[in-house]
Amino acid sequence: ERQVSPAVTLPSRACPRAVTDEDELPGSGSGFDDERFFWLYQFAFWSQFKPSEPFLVDYLVEEKGIAGQEVYQSVFDLFIYARLPFVVLVGLCAEFECCGCRGVLVAGAACGLVTVLITRFGTTLWLQQVAQFSVAAAFASRIAVASLAFAVSLPSQFQESIHTLKAVMLFSNFCSAVLGELLRDSGLVPLSVLFDISALGQAVALFCIARLPAASSRQSSPEDSLGLGAAGKAGSTASAVSATLDEHLLQAPQGRRSRSSLELQLERAFAGLSSDFSNFKAVLRDVWLSLWLRRVTWWTAWALTMNPIHGLTLTYWQSLVRSKQIVNDHNGYLLASMYLIASVLTLASKGAAPLHGLTAVLVVSSMLAAGLLLLQLAMAGDRRQLFLYGCLLSYQCIFEVMTAISTFQVGAEVTRATAASRSKALHCANGRRVPHCARLTLLFSSTAVMAGANENVILFVINGWNSMESRFRGLGIGLFAVGLLMAGV
Repeated sequence: ERQVSPAVTLPSRACPRAVTDEDELPGSGSGFDDERFFWLYQFAFWSQFKPSEPFLVDYLVEEKGIAGQEVYQSVFDLFIYARLPFVVLVGLCAEFECCGCRGVLVAGAACGLVTVLITRFGTTLWLQQVAQFSVAAAFASRIAVASLAFAVSLPSQFQESIHTLKAVMLFSNFCSAVLGELLRDSGLVPLSVLFDISALGQAVALFCIARLPAASSRQSSPEDSLGLGAAGKAGSTASAVSATLDEHLLQAPQGRRSRSSLELQLERAFAGLSSDFSNFKAVLRDVWLSLWLRRVTWWTAWALTMNPIHGLTLTYWQSLVRSKQIVNDHNGYLLASMYLIASVLTLASKGAAPLHGLTAVLVVSSMLAAGLLLLQLAMAGDRRQLFLYGCLLSYQCIFEVMTAISTFQVGAEVTRATAASRSKALHCANGRRVPHCARLTLLFSSTAVMAGANENVILFVINGWNSMESRFRGLGIGLFAVGLLMAGV
């Protein structure tokens, strides 16, 4: 798939030109491609529809016979470690023309289905450990969902499309949690049936993303293939050099020694490697310059702290509930409440004009509030189920709403910068270097990689702490301290 005869090269992926509000996307006069958004929203809903998720720990302990401590030390920890390399792979695959965001999501949906099937039918510890790698791949692929939403909407509709997409995913989590809790409390079906329903939902998600039409080509001139004129021509340059060499050999004067085929192959390979290097530098430069945009920098700092702590919180909260001597838990209703309220808040804020700014205030205040809530979780007494659930509910709402806001602001900021870079007048006026191409999937995956590295470091530090209370106390103190530090910036 990378072959440029005969040298192996990175793909010269076309970079879409900056879309403006005056543009009209195919298929919709309002700027939205209705068919693509229909299938994208369907995929977002069904990919999150897992009624079995709130009872994963209970299922592994009660049905599979795995000890509770072994679940989060020998099983769940593998998910945290495996997610990082898959996030890297997602960012790279999204840059390949033969794959792109849609291909990444198809592969991720398949991994999601495989995960549920292994969890449902796997009978040994090592199979449950294998499932952590497939679920890590499925989670990593979701990075491409937001990029696909940006690709099929106009800048003036970025906030609405991102918030709606996030709300759909949260509402799906609400529906699946309610269904799971109702079926479990009724006692009519065993936990294994919930995993059967989850498998059906993942199969539907795979069907929906497979039906999603390929993105239309909204490219600029051919020389902008990689967002940079010279680098964009790299793939075609390699072929042109090879053709020129062939022609030169065929027309070589009689009496002049013709070069060997080995020498010709080496020159072709050198041309291919040179184009690879140019393309790779252009990609890295775009991502690097994007990270230094003001709003992107603020939200990247937020993500590097909040995302790893949120990931660890979601990994360990069910174990925390069990450690508080709460036997008859209602984890399904808790998750349903968290996702429903977060979904409503996210959808309600899709048209809020103040969310176009106030970046620093939103970043600092959300981190301080989340840190305090984690400390409250750690200090909650035994059997205080309502208080514990209230703290988890508030924490989840803060994170989900802020995630939607950050995704919108980052995507909008990079898109504006890309449009400015294509306007020679604007570019020369401010003298500031800006990205030439909005590589949002690679940017999101790069942020996720850095956040994943932080998560692994945090996990390494707290992994020796046996009690759940000490882990949550450490996470809360760390998050609040970083919030105070950023407030002083």
